Amino acid sequence: MQSIDWNQMSELGLIERINREVLHPLGLAVSRNPETGISDSIFIADDGVWEYPTDMPTTMMSNEDVRRKLAEMMKEIL
Repeated sequence: MQSIDWNQMSELGLIERINREVLHPLGLAVSRNPETGISDSIFIADDGVWEYPTDMPTTMMSNEDVRRKLAEMMKEIL
């Protein structure tokens, strides 16, 4: 079994996707330490709302693009 860290999850756009689609509507947000690739916690919004700035470029990709990029990452790891 192989694994990826949270930095790689971010590179795949999955942290943003998880936040936007699952956690933000619940007032939660996952974050990571870019120096370590570790996520230590999930933040809870004081006001129950998390939103990305509207002018922030998205890192989200289609499922097909995620699978392709993940396959490339796995080749680099091996």
